[in-house]
Amino acid sequence: MDTQGKSSIRQRIRQSRAFIFSLIAISAIWLVSSMSDQKTYREHYKLSLVGYDNRKYATLLSDSILTLDVTSNGFHAFSRGLGKNHSISLNLSDKMQKAGKNIQLSLEVEDYIDVIRKQIDMRGVTSVKAVNNTINLSLAQRESKAFVPIIDDVIFQFDAMSGLCGNPEIKPDTVFLYGSRTELDQIDAIYAMPQTIKNIRVEGRYRVKLQPVWKDFADVYPSVESILIHIPVDTFIEKNVTVPITFTAAKSIKRVQLYPSEIKVNYLVPKRLYGNFSSDDFQVSVTLDDDSSSYLTPVVTRFPADVRIKNMSPQKIQYIIIK
Repeated sequence: MDTQGKSSIRQRIRQSRAFIFSLIAISAIWLVSSMSDQKTYREHYKLSLVGYDNRKYATLLSDSILTLDVTSNGFHAFSRGLGKNHSISLNLSDKMQKAGKNIQLSLEVEDYIDVIRKQIDMRGVTSVKAVNNTINLSLAQRESKAFVPIIDDVIFQFDAMSGLCGNPEIKPDTVFLYGSRTELDQIDAIYAMPQTIKNIRVEGRYRVKLQPVWKDFADVYPSVESILIHIPVDTFIEKNVTVPITFTAAKSIKRVQLYPSEIKVNYLVPKRLYGNFSSDDFQVSVTLDDDSSSYLTPVVTRFPADVRIKNMSPQKIQYIIIK
């Protein structure tokens, strides 16, 4: 190929490149201009209706999609399309205050438009309008059955100088199961999960799960799945009291002399009750029969319910039978 031919080819290539670049530039200008214009885009959001107890109420009908006509420029519309937040939540707690057994709600979207605006990307948006004017919700209240949680399998283990002060308090003190009457009638009680709460030193609350009996049924739901047990705790103080020893003996034995005739009882008493008890609140006894050895073992047979017996001194006593 001669020099003139090569020059002609290079010129055509340059012209083609110039045309392509011009076309790209024009397209880019057109795209920017088009995307900058305000247009209405139809957007679909997953709708979540909250503010009611879905354990207590069965949902018969609920709109799950909210369709909006959003007017904005194309850039922001594209950005929202790539975003991850494609859901809107509406709280219906104010609508449920006077709720009955069966609930039919037809909500005006316009009443919630400010709430909706706060949950979507409003950059570049000039207007938001719902395609459908209403949101529908239909609920039916499930049957219910009340139970007092049973905590028999919850064991409390206290520190050496601490103990229970009064009775444990359960919150909530009533647990409801919701479901069909047929299934609820098969459940007689609700128990706390077996658990040992160790080294209790001070008053406090402990969360304990309930045995999930409701999981054995297809349509039973609990009001709560765990309870709080409030354990009142008192600090104990060591104290001593001297108590006369009483005895029981076989009929053939009329009189007995005990050595010693009194015994020292060492016990723990709640700090708040330190001055409440005397020797009259305790009783220590021994039993003497024909087979008794030279020594008897004293036993505390009566003492206040709020105290703990720690030990006695002496632990063995002697006796003489007087004939």
